[in-house]
Amino acid sequence: MQAIAPVGYSFFKDDQHRIHDWVIKIINEHYIDDSLKEMVLSFFNNAQAKKIRPLITYYMFKAIHGENEDTEAFQKLKILCAASEISHNASLIIDDVFDKDIVRRGKPAFHVNNGTFAALSAGYNLSTFVFDLITKTGNIDIMQETSKVGAALSSVLYVSKDLNKKSKLTRDYFFDLLYRKTSASFICSAKTPAILGNGNDEIIQLAHKFGEYFGIAYQLRDDVLAIIGEISDLGKPPQSDIINRFQSLITIEAMEAADENQSKILNEYYLDHKDYSVEEIKNILIQTGAVKSVIDLTLEYVKKARELLDIFKPSSSIEKLNILLNNINFNKYHQYLK
Repeated sequence: MQAIAPVGYSFFKDDQHRIHDWVIKIINEHYIDDSLKEMVLSFFNNAQAKKIRPLITYYMFKAIHGENEDTEAFQKLKILCAASEISHNASLIIDDVFDKDIVRRGKPAFHVNNGTFAALSAGYNLSTFVFDLITKTGNIDIMQETSKVGAALSSVLYVSKDLNKKSKLTRDYFFDLLYRKTSASFICSAKTPAILGNGNDEIIQLAHKFGEYFGIAYQLRDDVLAIIGEISDLGKPPQSDIINRFQSLITIEAMEAADENQSKILNEYYLDHKDYSVEEIKNILIQTGAVKSVIDLTLEYVKKARELLDIFKPSSSIEKLNILLNNINFNKYHQYLK
């Protein structure tokens, strides 16, 4: 399929609103902790939430099973969409506490509004709530896929402690962390709707690989924008990865490509924790070609994910997945593409 020009996430607003209504309805009906419910509902009522994961679930289901919504499977689809959105937001609430991020989607982070104890309680409580929801599908394979996401996300905090460790990170470490932090949830979002309708093994594996490639591209783009982006891209202040001395694939690439002086500065900043200006570190990450290298890799994963969509039967839902995927771009930052 020909690549579709990015149109922004507002293109999906009708489906985002639909999923939002499902999430709020399910929390109201099934979330039983009244001491946290109002705070949780307030957090989910944020218009800047893109709902990438449930959109993938929604469109993948329709691409495989058709547009008929008057089915038992479609009712279970609502649970999958809500569960993926709730799981993601639970991880954000917890991450913001430990990363000391005070802004989320242009608003004060959950722990800023409600306190650290409430944030941790809500995050862990919502994570447990997801598993309760998934049992309502009655599908053991979907439960197992969801448990993989829970295991991955629950280990992120421990594994990511090494992001600002005083030693160089390896690519293997980085991609293991990327799986735990992001691609595990994208895989689940794409794969579970294929499982829901008893899809054949080939379709399930195609959906799995699509979610994997999409998740990798999505996280790599976030890592790039954390260096060169704006608050409108991230929903929180940019350059926080530099300020926190978080290493990423960009820093790995930069340390390998740096000249003697650049290498000295990067090592002193990231490994010895000596002070340099954020702007100086940012410029080195750009000048070494590391930012451009990760941009190229991001776009390669976008291409691989799009090629998988070409295998599916053409439909409006496949087209929407293409449009969703094509929003992973760096068009605003063309100067870094050269």
